[in-house]
Amino acid sequence: MNSRRFALAACVAACIGASATSADARQDLDPRVDAETGRDRSNWPPDRLFDHLHMRLELDIADMGEARFSGRETLTLAALGAPRTRVRLNADSATMTISRVTVGGVEARFTHADNLLAVDLPTPAAVGRPFHVRIDYAATKASREGSGLNWIPARAADDRRSAAAAMAYSQGESEWNHLWFPCHDFPNEKLTTETVVTVPDPYEVVSNGRLVGVTRRAGRSTFHWVQDKPHANYLVMIAVSQFDVVSVGGPTTKRPGLWIPVYGPVGSSARLKKAFANTPEMIAHFESLFDEPYPWDKYAQVIVRNFRFGGMENTSATTLAEYAGFGERGAQDSLISHELGHQWFGDLTTCKSWEHLWLNEGWASMCEALWDERQAGRSGYQRVIQGFYNRQSGNRGRNFTRPAMVSNRYGHADEAIMKEDDVYSKGAMVLHMLRQRLGSEAFFKGTALYLDRHKFTPVETSDFRRALEEVSGQSLERFFEQWAMRPGAPRLEVDLSWDEASRTLRVVIEQTQPIDADNPAYAFELPLYVEAESGKRGRFVYVPTDQRRAEASFVLDAKPSQVSVDPNLSIMAAAKIRSPLAWSVQELRHGLTIHARARAAESLAARASPIGRAALLAVARDRAQDSLVRSYAAWASLESAARLARPAPNVAPLAAH
Repeated sequence: MNSRRFALAACVAACIGASATSADARQDLDPRVDAETGRDRSNWPPDRLFDHLHMRLELDIADMGEARFSGRETLTLAALGAPRTRVRLNADSATMTISRVTVGGVEARFTHADNLLAVDLPTPAAVGRPFHVRIDYAATKASREGSGLNWIPARAADDRRSAAAAMAYSQGESEWNHLWFPCHDFPNEKLTTETVVTVPDPYEVVSNGRLVGVTRRAGRSTFHWVQDKPHANYLVMIAVSQFDVVSVGGPTTKRPGLWIPVYGPVGSSARLKKAFANTPEMIAHFESLFDEPYPWDKYAQVIVRNFRFGGMENTSATTLAEYAGFGERGAQDSLISHELGHQWFGDLTTCKSWEHLWLNEGWASMCEALWDERQAGRSGYQRVIQGFYNRQSGNRGRNFTRPAMVSNRYGHADEAIMKEDDVYSKGAMVLHMLRQRLGSEAFFKGTALYLDRHKFTPVETSDFRRALEEVSGQSLERFFEQWAMRPGAPRLEVDLSWDEASRTLRVVIEQTQPIDADNPAYAFELPLYVEAESGKRGRFVYVPTDQRRAEASFVLDAKPSQVSVDPNLSIMAAAKIRSPLAWSVQELRHGLTIHARARAAESLAARASPIGRAALLAVARDRAQDSLVRSYAAWASLESAARLARPAPNVAPLAAH
């Protein structure tokens, strides 16, 4: 979709000189524990108890003008671990009325309350032996705040918009599909599904998998879709409306043999073909990068109205907001590539719990950068990564007060995507840092192993880590502990100086974020790119650190013309850099990467230097420079001008003695 585990060590006040009062106050402020009850606020995956093998969902929508339908669901289950006597499913009590449940054709007793359907099995279910549970029900207004099964009324034409038919579409992530069908509404279970939906003509139904048949009778049509590879319940979808349907695939595209339909408003065919034209090449590119064929029977993209998100990666059938269908070819590629990436990361492999959501969203965000790299080369990739870095550069999260990116501390599962340690931008940055650390070859080889080993199953962060370790030979536990399981990011002050007599570059690094027992200094190697002569290829040197302050000296043949601090953004750290003015000016004009030039602009913005401001203005006006660098330079020139305009401090002269 496009838009906790740290323990607090006990302390003895007498041993550390702290008062009991301050310790109690610390406990009261600890968001991991309910201060009144002592209850752990963490969330844990629910028991499965049954292997959910298959679901057949039959829906009958009599009138698209009314938000109601009748349903029959048949679940094929097999007990896990021990014989079982009761099946429990999530089923919303306010939206669904369940009239009958049978097990193997035998009437079964059930209760439906507090959003839970509990079915007593007539005979205990033997371990590993499949059986069928059939549920007859009706649902009304099965949505909540844009999630569940949404009903959008027909729209009359006006001066601004054309008429549009009524529409119904589902939104299951995170735990909302139980509003319209009973299910194990958590991502630690996968099953195959089929949807059989009857609607009035001329409405059409889109769902997961392949279309195996359409039956038309007496002004009504039944659409039968089969998803024969397992996926999570939150990815089950339907969309119902009157559509223009165009195919952007075909034998002459980069992905022949795959059905790639786009469903949009009636009258939108021409613009849909243009907006989604790059989809086949995207699919082929990701297949090549991940060494994993596109896993599903089709890739549909469905435009829906009043959507609360940009897109939702339902298995083989992404739903998208209306704006996705507008613009020239490539204009919406960021959104399209993000949702397409989910077909591997989120659908083929699915986070076992929302704690590991970054495996879905971080990878989908990374796919935006990988597609821009395909289209615009290294600079395209850098621009997208710079955007993710910018979103995280202000991250001041700390243990134990904030949840980490990988954390089971949240209220409703939707909150897993709404935190400072953002699963989208920080997730993409963690992947980028891993690519920088391991090299592209090992990084993508490990990713391919991860997908191959865990496809069609729920996954945890450790699964991805182990695959990368296996192919790279590197130990990555510390990396994941501090970048994924720990909130926040380091903040650096870096001083660069040159001693001509000894021809020595001196580097001093200070980590300025709060450091304490819960938040130790970060451990990393900070790269510096050193260019001895303008225009000549430079070299990298590295400063290792795992403490508050680190120093290093490098003897060079000549004074550098520029020194760039971490130009490839291999460490996600906000940095204030102090260096000779000439180095910053040279880096602004000719830095190795977009990030290096952006950092040089930030460094010059902090100076009251006419020379620095003149350089910034020149770069801001230079159309040969990257547009992102020009925007940084324009902003920095204003900052520099403001500093130059400030009066000098009024310092009184020393009294004579």
